[in-house]
Order: sequence, then C-alpha cells, then structure tokens
Amino acid sequence: MKKWLLLFIAVIPAIVWAAPAEDLAALGRQYIDERCKFYPVWATSVGIHTYDSCLTDYSAESIYRYRNVLADIGARLQDIDTLQLSVDDKIDYRLLQANLDYDNFNLLKYPIHAYSPAVYVEDALNSLYYLMLDNTMPRQQRDYFLIIRLRRFPVFFRNAGEYLTECPLIYYETAVETARDGLLLVDDIINELIKTYPDSVGILAQTRTLAKEAINTFKIACENGIDYAQGTPAIGKQNYNYLLKNVHFISMDSDSLKKIGQRWYRISNAAMDSLKNIIATLPPENDSAIIAPDTFDVDDIMAYYQWEINQAAQFLKDNDIVSIPDDIGACIPIQMPSFMQATHRGIAYEPPPAFAADQTGYFYVRPIPPLDSIAKNRYYRQVINRTFKGSVVHEAYPGHHLQLSLANRHRSDIRKIQGDLFFCEGWALYCEQMTAEQGYYSDQELARRWNAIWGGIRFRAVRVIVDCSIHDGTMTPDSALVFMNAMLGDHTDYYIAEIRRYCANPTTASSYLIGKLMILDILDKAKKRDGKEFSLKKFHDSILAEGTIPPILIAKKLGY
Repeated sequence: MKKWLLLFIAVIPAIVWAAPAEDLAALGRQYIDERCKFYPVWATSVGIHTYDSCLTDYSAESIYRYRNVLADIGARLQDIDTLQLSVDDKIDYRLLQANLDYDNFNLLKYPIHAYSPAVYVEDALNSLYYLMLDNTMPRQQRDYFLIIRLRRFPVFFRNAGEYLTECPLIYYETAVETARDGLLLVDDIINELIKTYPDSVGILAQTRTLAKEAINTFKIACENGIDYAQGTPAIGKQNYNYLLKNVHFISMDSDSLKKIGQRWYRISNAAMDSLKNIIATLPPENDSAIIAPDTFDVDDIMAYYQWEINQAAQFLKDNDIVSIPDDIGACIPIQMPSFMQATHRGIAYEPPPAFAADQTGYFYVRPIPPLDSIAKNRYYRQVINRTFKGSVVHEAYPGHHLQLSLANRHRSDIRKIQGDLFFCEGWALYCEQMTAEQGYYSDQELARRWNAIWGGIRFRAVRVIVDCSIHDGTMTPDSALVFMNAMLGDHTDYYIAEIRRYCANPTTASSYLIGKLMILDILDKAKKRDGKEFSLKKFHDSILAEGTIPPILIAKKLGY
C-alpha cells in the first residue's frame, strides 16, 4: 500500500507540470492553424498545404475574425500558470505572445496591407512560387493548386484596390516593378503546364489571360497612383520601439541603435583604411590574361557555386567548428527569380519549409546575363579566384542554411515557425568573421577577405542608421538613397531595392549588425564562464539548438 501511495504522490507533480505545457502546445498548434487559415501563402511557405487553393482575404470582416481569434488565444495564454512551465516552455510562451503581438501590429497598429500595393503583388506571386518549390506534393495536385490560385487573381487584385488607402510613392514603385516581372512568372508556369497537359491548352490559355490581365490592370492602377501618392513609409519611432521590445525582446530604442550604427561605421571605415596599403601591394585579382575556354557556360558557373557550398560544409566538419547532421537537406544554388528583384538586387536564401519532409534550401544567386566573350571571361576569372567563397558562409554554411535547417528539427512547433532576424541575420554576419578567424581563407586571400568582412560590417552599420531614420521620419527614401551613396559609394540601383525592403520591413535592416553584436556578447560571456573548458563547437551547437529565436532568449536559456 505504501509503495502505491508513494508512486501516486510522485506522479502528481508530473501531471500538474504537464497540464500547462500541454495547454501551451495546444494553443501553439491552434495559432499555427489559424495563421495558416488567414495567411494561406505563409502556410504554403512553411510546408502546410491545407489552404493551398486560397489567397489572403484582407477584407475588414476577415481581419476582424482573425483578430478575435488572436484575442481568444491571448486570453487563454494568460490563464496558463507560467510557474509550472519548464525553461523551454517559458520561452515558447513568450514567443507565442510575441507572435500574437506582431500579427496585431501588422493588422492594426500599422496595417501595411492598407498602405502598400506591393503586399498584394508579392502575396499573389509567392502563392505560385512556393508551390513551384515544393518537391514532395504529387505533381498533379500541385498543378491543380497553381491553376486555382491563378484563377483567383482577378478577384484578389480587384479587392486590393478597395482595401488600399494612403499609399506612399515607394510602395507604388515596388508594386509596379514586381508586377511587371511577375507577368513573366505567370508565362513560365502556364507554358510548363501546357507541356505537361497539352489536352488542356484551352483552359490553361484562359487562365493565363485572366491572371495576366488582373496583374496588368493592377500594375496600371499603381502607375497611375504614382502621381497621387501620399503619406510616408515611416511607422514612427514609437511603433519601431514597440517591435524592438515586444517582438525581439530588445531593451534598446531606435536612437540607441542609431548610435551603435554610427560607431561601427567609424570602426569599420578605419579598419578598411588600414588595409588599403596592404591590398595595394597584392597582384590584381582579375588577370586579363586569363581567358575562359569556349565550352565555359552557365552550367559551369552554377556547378562552381554548388562546389563552393560543399567545400564550406566540409571545412566546418574538418575543423570541428559546428555540428552538421549527415542527413541535412541539400542547399542548391539557383538564379534569383525576376519577380523578386524589385527588392533584392544581390543574393539571398530561401529556407526549407518548417513542416515539410523535403528540407532542401535554395541559395539565390545574381541572375547570370547572356555570356558574350566579355561576360564569359569575367565569370571565369571569378571562378578561378573563388569569389563566391565569402558569400557561401553567410547564406549556406555555417550561415542561413545550416541555422534554419537545424531550427526545423526543434521538437516545438512554436519554435519551428520563428524567424527572428536578429538571430538569423546576426548569425550569418557573425559567420563571416568567425570563419575567417578559424582559417577558412588562405594567407594570400586574407587581406582582401578581411577588407570584404569590414566592408560588410560598414554596410550593415549604414543599414542600421537608415532603417531607424526612415521609420522615425528623419529620412525619406530619397534622402536615404543620397546618404547611402555618400557613405558607401555610388550604387544607386542596388540601394533603391534595399531601401524598398527597409521601408516594408522595419527592424530588418538593423538586425544584421545588432544581432551579430548580441551573439558576440553571448560568446564573450561563454568564454569567461567556461574558461579553459570553452569549446567553440559546443557554443555554436548550443545556440543553434534553440531555433531561430531572439538572442536575448537564447542568452537567458543558456545562463549568459
């Protein structure tokens, strides 16, 4: 009898402990399902295909319903006894609350769908593109959803015109360029479908016409709207600081971030100045005597990119810098789709969907132009000089691909959907410096690579200043462009795309440098705490195991 009594007493705390954790997990699952229902394109992007035939309904009724759901989840979240949660569950609790706050911010505090026509163009095109990337869905099922979404474009874009109010100029311009290139995406998809289903050419041709007319009509409306554009993309200092505090758990305000950006601009500038004399003594990188073979083509360039990705992963394994699972998904380089180039002129990364069986990630590289003799020789010299080597550590290994692939393995669904950019972009920027310090580059490469690393830091420092200044209203997009050209050199076309992204995604541009500095702070504390027992690999593994969450939560979890 005593044994049974003791067992009963021992089990009670476990039951009490489990109940709040189970309630939290259930709320997390409900939130994910409701978010998928409201943002069906986001659902496709994370590998949930329940709503693949739908597009986002931004009507007042739909938003009202979703916000009521968020309020209900929030109220039940408050009822959970956090004292009975484990450390990990307490983190999930805070993350879920931050997700609720962020969704409410985007729908109420600063309803971007009411100000930016680009939201609708990007939503529509991404609804197709994420389906095209899916390699696990049966082909016929995927193609069915593509056709259904394309045929929803007319109503979707017609409604968009009713939901938009005061649209700043920069959002009109972004929408026009994205829509123009999006027409090509529709053509590519329909042409591919016609090859697969030649007997359905009639319905597919009609679908093409409906979708392209919808996009083009919306594009023309945006072109006409340029003359009547009003308002500012600034969300305001108060709203910006709200995002820092409530979404990213950062106690600093935008003024403090600006000062950090200014300081690191000066530091990086000085570092680059000190390297000039060394670099001046080096032989030129682009030896004009190096001529590409006649057979050198785009496939060779893409094969080189893939080889460089594989080399970076092998370096990390050989030098015991971070753990890489044997079954990690592939990281495949592909050329940047044209419809993304309105806001991305450089390189980027598309992570594997959090809930998909296929964990392939895609490394977007700059589009390769037609290879005339001049371009062919230029690309061949880049291959010979391994100029892609530095990009790989940011986007692939040990940067985004490794980090986000590991995040998808977390046991918690709440963790899987996180994408905190202060950790994500901070980690990638940290990797640029860390790999150089760990011997990734040869002695002959070091001076130029350190110059590039400091150049990257300087660029991110300017990003912080511009991001904070645009959103507190002390810079306009035009003055931000002048500022970036003055601080970094004249690259107008590139900066235009950058500034479009900063306007639409407040705090994103600040996340790179600020996130890196937060990681370096955690690293410094880990070294001091562990002393001679410190292991860089163990440190990397421990922070990456937490998912893509705010660095401050990682620091608290690990006791730093």
